[in-house]
Amino acid sequence: MNRQLPPHFSLTLLAATLAAFCCVASAQSADPATSLPAGVIDFAGRVARNHWYLFGTAKRTEMEALNRELREAQQQLDKANTDETRRDAASRGTAASSRLREHVNACAHLVRVDLTAAHPMFTPGGPIELPGDTGALLLEVVAGGAGLSYRTAGFDLSLPPGESSLATLEVPASGTNYAVIGLEHLPFGRTTLGIEFKRPDQPPVRLPLEVTTPAPGRLKLTVLSDDTGQPAPAMVRLLWRTDGGSRQPGNGIEFAPQFDKQGKASGARNANLPGPLADSFWCVPAPFDMTLAPGEWQIGVRRGVEHEVIFENITVRSGETVARTFRPRRWTDMRQHGWWSGDDHVHCRILSDADARHLMAWVQAEDIHLANVVKMGDIYRTYFEQRGFGPDYRVVDGEHVLSPGQECPRTHDQIGHTLAMNITSMVRDPERYFLYDEVFDAVHAQGGLSGYAHVNTGLFHVHRDMSLNVPRQKVDFVEILQFNQLGTDLYYDFLNLGCKLTASAGSDVPWGGTIGEVRTYAYLAKQRFSADAWFEAFRRGRTFTTSGPMIEFRVDKALSGDELQLKADRQLRVRARAWGDPQRMAPVKLEIVRHGEVIRAAESSDPKHPEVQLDFTVAAGHGAWIAARARGGDGTSAHTTPIYIVRAGLRFWKYDGVDELIAKRLASLAEIEQIVADAKQLNAEGKLEKDRYRKQLALQGDALLERVTRARNLYANLQRTAEAEREQRRPSGR
Repeated sequence: MNRQLPPHFSLTLLAATLAAFCCVASAQSADPATSLPAGVIDFAGRVARNHWYLFGTAKRTEMEALNRELREAQQQLDKANTDETRRDAASRGTAASSRLREHVNACAHLVRVDLTAAHPMFTPGGPIELPGDTGALLLEVVAGGAGLSYRTAGFDLSLPPGESSLATLEVPASGTNYAVIGLEHLPFGRTTLGIEFKRPDQPPVRLPLEVTTPAPGRLKLTVLSDDTGQPAPAMVRLLWRTDGGSRQPGNGIEFAPQFDKQGKASGARNANLPGPLADSFWCVPAPFDMTLAPGEWQIGVRRGVEHEVIFENITVRSGETVARTFRPRRWTDMRQHGWWSGDDHVHCRILSDADARHLMAWVQAEDIHLANVVKMGDIYRTYFEQRGFGPDYRVVDGEHVLSPGQECPRTHDQIGHTLAMNITSMVRDPERYFLYDEVFDAVHAQGGLSGYAHVNTGLFHVHRDMSLNVPRQKVDFVEILQFNQLGTDLYYDFLNLGCKLTASAGSDVPWGGTIGEVRTYAYLAKQRFSADAWFEAFRRGRTFTTSGPMIEFRVDKALSGDELQLKADRQLRVRARAWGDPQRMAPVKLEIVRHGEVIRAAESSDPKHPEVQLDFTVAAGHGAWIAARARGGDGTSAHTTPIYIVRAGLRFWKYDGVDELIAKRLASLAEIEQIVADAKQLNAEGKLEKDRYRKQLALQGDALLERVTRARNLYANLQRTAEAEREQRRPSGR
């Protein structure tokens, strides 16, 4: 934009320019990060990811490259420890910023406004055509003087109260500012927007801008069950190619009210699974009919891990209807093999029939047969309230069950999170909160199952309480798979000490992505499915966990969780099979693990048939635990509960690692002693009146230390047991 300046202004402008240049040069020599205009990285990310259509398909790759270049330059600046690397990073960022500005200035959709003019106005003045009910405005805002900056903003036109279509933008007091304003839920047709520019210490400037959107089209979508051929709940994704954003289906369930503002409190669920499965899907309970902006759309449909995932591209045209029916095919049916899926860790309020219907639709959409719906507690309060516990409060719909359980006690900085299933009442006492064994005993007295959450990552120092209560046989299960992360370090340590533990998995929604993204299968054989049958199979350890591949595993005739008792060494026959979705899991790798070490492995070779089997013999030796694990080529994984090989008079532990294993547990006990001592000291100094966790830890510390002493005695007994077994183990050298 060329403007004539008064002659006397040229010297003033030259002096100001030189002063600004010196300041910038000085600032850059001190801090090269200032070479990147303010806000440019967020701006580049927004236009590359969400509003690339402004620049056209031909330039999409270039915009993505500039976004990446700017972010990498900033990361290089942040990590630079020499002047040379700072200069290189600053030069790299400056070059990318300049190219970005060139593309913005050349963009046909750029709208300019000069706030220094006597009567500011938009150029062009409109109407601005947007691609649909969602779009963006690309603005150049001149405020006078030197400076360059970038802004991003977003406005939902369905949210402002009253009759309003006002969007505000904060801009600097001077300089040139480039802004991208995302707009959502625009009316179809013609709309007059009010764009208000706010600058420091100056009155706002409000200007009208006419925008238009094309008439919508219509989508009718039905998802059928592969079992019955009838409409069924499903997870559905609607992606508009124009902006790369997902849309809520017409009847997509919004779960936020049932999430107590915890985790990701939204019905848009992004699974912790590979590739496009990680994109935003909504639970759709039934067929729907809705309007969509014209353009290219991608529909995604999935119904849990046992079904193929469907993606189809469609074209929606103004005034026309597109009808689609999908029937996701099962690539496996684990029920036919006797296995029934469950999720041990689902957070969701159920206080009404409507709450129950919504959650049941989600469970059915993900093909989970039993969900342990946990009321969560901490030392202050509870969350995700339930109507009650026990069989009378289960929600049953055919072969799908919502069963209330609990995640409590939970301590983040002390001794970990616990889970309970199949309880008849919640067990919680803040004045005894750190004495987890009392909760485990009460849960067992109710006929329930006790375990630990987040064992796959060791979050919240869960190893500490595990060191107290696992060897005492207070614990039934541990979560070794969550967020598609299989973690077995802690699990193997306790198995190697000769402690039986059932392998489990839970999604932990709403912190997790979606129900059943990881799941536990329990083996019912030919028994009819029910919650009681599932819990009994789980109690026996007849489980495997998975985020993708399926596993079958036997040692002789024993199944996962079984104890195979032997009087002498002999050969054992190990048989295992792993298989996965042919569309996305090849190759599948299968491993047999003994005492944490791989003793046999195989990988599928047919890219269209990801299945592998192992059939071999191995010596029983002096006993062991043996398990199977698998990994899909897409990064999903699975793991069984072990089969326990027990020689008469011997533990099935990893005998040659006992000293190291016990040392780890004693170190965990020492950590408990230290946190109790620290809490007692702070309490004696009167510093814990606002910290209920550590206050109660101090008050309950003596009782907890009694349990530490009991555990130390137990580990001393284990060391004596190891010494007593020495002679019996010597002949085989194992």
